[in-house]
Amino acid sequence: MSRDAYQIEFNDKKIRIDQILAALAEIAREMDLNHKKLMSELKWASKSAINPPKFKDDAPIFEAEVPDELTRDLGVSNEVLRIQPISDRIVQVSITDASLPPERCEEIAIRFAQQIYRKVTGKTVGREQILLSKIACLEGNICECCLKPIEGLPYGCRNCGRTFCYEHRRPETHGCQLNEKLRLPEDASSRHRKTEAGGEYAQPKIIVRRIPCG
Repeated sequence: MSRDAYQIEFNDKKIRIDQILAALAEIAREMDLNHKKLMSELKWASKSAINPPKFKDDAPIFEAEVPDELTRDLGVSNEVLRIQPISDRIVQVSITDASLPPERCEEIAIRFAQQIYRKVTGKTVGREQILLSKIACLEGNICECCLKPIEGLPYGCRNCGRTFCYEHRRPETHGCQLNEKLRLPEDASSRHRKTEAGGEYAQPKIIVRRIPCG
């Protein structure tokens, strides 16, 4: 199980930061100042030459709800993504829920990237045009609900397996629910596949750099 973050790069010169911001404004909400400060204080450990993610509390940070269909079978509901544009065509996305396995976090990040691409271009991008790679990991004992450092002993939820502070230890306070079986589509992989024409590799339209967390 892990906490994950991602850098999503739109590998299309026609996409501009103002279009990305407009798309985010449609599908997400901007964080309040207190929540931004919490995000900016999270510590990440680099696992590559690429710098770990940094959330600046003076920059726009958005939150978007994750469809329950992607987390319901793990007993998780009301999960959110934290998103911050960091360059002309790159946004940074974090998933702080430690109970979600890496492959589920990948699915969430990929679907979000596809949603943004569709909003900006009006076109659908397939999995064969999405490339996934690793970057870094989150350090520290953080409550999965409020994102605050946990003082004293953490509380593990018996239902969803996530870690919480005293205030959010009960299932009703962190959006927990009973497990329900749900299978993701078999094509949940983001491998860079060959195209049907000539067996050539497709140029990725989206690069999702995964930041796996401890």
